[in-house]
Amino acid sequence: MTLETLPQQFIDAEKVFNLRDVGGWDAADGRKVRSGRVFRSDNLGMVTEADLDLLVNRLGVRHVIDLRRAEEWEVAGRFPEVDGVEFHHFELLHVKWENIGRGYPSGAGVVPFLRQRYSGMYEAGYQAVRDSLDVIASGEPVLFHCMAGKDRTGLVAAALLSVLGVDEADIARDYELSNVGIARWRTWRDANLGRPENESGLTTPAAAMLETIAEMGERFGSLAEYVRATGFDRVEALRSDLLE
Repeated sequence: MTLETLPQQFIDAEKVFNLRDVGGWDAADGRKVRSGRVFRSDNLGMVTEADLDLLVNRLGVRHVIDLRRAEEWEVAGRFPEVDGVEFHHFELLHVKWENIGRGYPSGAGVVPFLRQRYSGMYEAGYQAVRDSLDVIASGEPVLFHCMAGKDRTGLVAAALLSVLGVDEADIARDYELSNVGIARWRTWRDANLGRPENESGLTTPAAAMLETIAEMGERFGSLAEYVRATGFDRVEALRSDLLE
């Protein structure tokens, strides 16, 4: 997949495969989410000098939020120390998926599996959601990420977009775009590391996010109300800065 055929949200990088702008979506009161301010991605442990130039100098990123467990850095690395960029580690707490005694399902089982995992992650990891939104509300360009850039990153993105008044269907579309980033990573992996004998189940069906939003609505009234319940109290500042 070439840069010309990527969805418009994607930003091409050498070794960041799911890097994209969170802006551009229609939001509350006929406004749009401002582009060029908030970015999401997969792991940044393999960034090249060209990638750093892209992130820091061309995109102007001033804050990087890592939502992973610190032990994941030992396997995949982390964003390097860079002058002018503040690194934040907000682990989005959750029970490790590999410890729950169930394999990653296929077919119709994927959506309920992800919805169950995601709603639990929102509950256990509420502090990381709140703290990430606090940094985003600082008004400086921010990039947040996890490993594949789909689950933990997807939950923070969904929380942010819900507060900005983005329609649920568009929040789910933003989430689903990670399928493209995962395909790009697999292409690089197969060419450089070899294809594994057993392919892991990495997928982001829009229905999983829609069902998660619905479940959080049952628990809290809406996903935006969940955000308020985390203790995040800068909604108006966030909207003022990120809506145009």
